[in-house]
Amino acid sequence: MTRIFRIGTFTGSARGFIAAAAMAAGLAAPTAVMAQEEESFPKISGTAAFVSDYRWRGVSLSNKDAAVQASIQLTTKPGFFIAVWGSSIAEYGATEDSAGATTEIDLYGGWSGPLGPTTATIGILSYLYPGGSGVNAFEFYGTIAGSFGPANLTVGLNWAPDQKNLTRSSRYVFGTVGVGIPDTPITVKASVGHERGSFVVDGSGRTTQKFDYLVGVDVTWKMLTLGGAFIGNDLPDKTNFNPAATNKFLVSLTAAF
Repeated sequence: MTRIFRIGTFTGSARGFIAAAAMAAGLAAPTAVMAQEEESFPKISGTAAFVSDYRWRGVSLSNKDAAVQASIQLTTKPGFFIAVWGSSIAEYGATEDSAGATTEIDLYGGWSGPLGPTTATIGILSYLYPGGSGVNAFEFYGTIAGSFGPANLTVGLNWAPDQKNLTRSSRYVFGTVGVGIPDTPITVKASVGHERGSFVVDGSGRTTQKFDYLVGVDVTWKMLTLGGAFIGNDLPDKTNFNPAATNKFLVSLTAAF
């Protein structure tokens, strides 16, 4: 599948914020598991998920088909962490000698810790596509998260500098909010993001920036979270030039351990 929403030789996908599914497959920057004094370290955590459509920053990376995803993370007491996340994707990065990648593997690491009343996270993220040609890339990210009453708020920035598989740098700024309904397992969630640079273009080759958004609900029971969300963006000519960017409602089921 051709990633017509990007320019340059790098037209691959990337994982989004909160496991690309928990906040709907694509809000931006991975989130570290926060250290707690009563926990033992180093700590290993992970997820396994099924999503009806793998969306990254408002655009489908699975050709609007279902995807399976998983992650594992190691966190230390000082707040440093390393992790790997993977997902099935639509085929891309093909050459005459290769059918292209059908899997995305993201390696990331960084540090997360207190910053006044909030939690700051910084790190670097590498996007790898085994079997794809000229599609690997990396970016830096940072987030600030805090709780205000029942609401959990996060703002963040992802920045991909000029590199081999990008024709220009790219930056993505975003905000997310999750509000738990008291005495229920239900969380209402929303996000909005703006992206500019090499990771954004419509099929006509004219658009180099976009907004994307998400509104949804999660229901959690023990280690399982069932989510539903409507995801959209303002990319033009979705049907004719970029059907993968068509607005859509999706569902996800995530197990955390």
